[in-house]
Amino acid sequence: MSILILLSVVILAIASITIKKTVPAMIAFAMMMFMLGIYYMVLDEKLLGLLQVFVYTGGIVVLMLFGITVIGPEFPEAKKRPWAIVSTLLVAVALAYLVLVLFPDQQTIAADPDDQAKIFAEHYADFALIFALVGSSLLYGTMKMAKLLTAKRSYDDV
Repeated sequence: MSILILLSVVILAIASITIKKTVPAMIAFAMMMFMLGIYYMVLDEKLLGLLQVFVYTGGIVVLMLFGITVIGPEFPEAKKRPWAIVSTLLVAVALAYLVLVLFPDQQTIAADPDDQAKIFAEHYADFALIFALVGSSLLYGTMKMAKLLTAKRSYDDV
């Protein structure tokens, strides 16, 4: 059952990236986030699943729908920028490295689930730092895209 849920999550993630119209892409994204919350609940992590459904599926999707009202019904044509791909890959590798360095005892957590509260309390600041980095990079990207779209729309109106 969990393999089917994960397979649907991967398919919906690919669909949300490859669909050209914003509304169907947003629906695929919302369904992906919802299925991920269901997967967490299947793993018996009900609090994490509920947070995924309410915060990400609810809050983030509403924010992205607001973005759709700014962008319009279709994605604008984007230039091919290989430096953007390389920089995104470097950020992903850096975040993965931070997670692996800051949390080397993940195997211990999986082996002894009774100690999860203590480990969470010890590493809460590390999680908050990583989430702050990811959130600030998303905010920067959103502001950059909004500025680009505003300039493009004002150029098209002239």
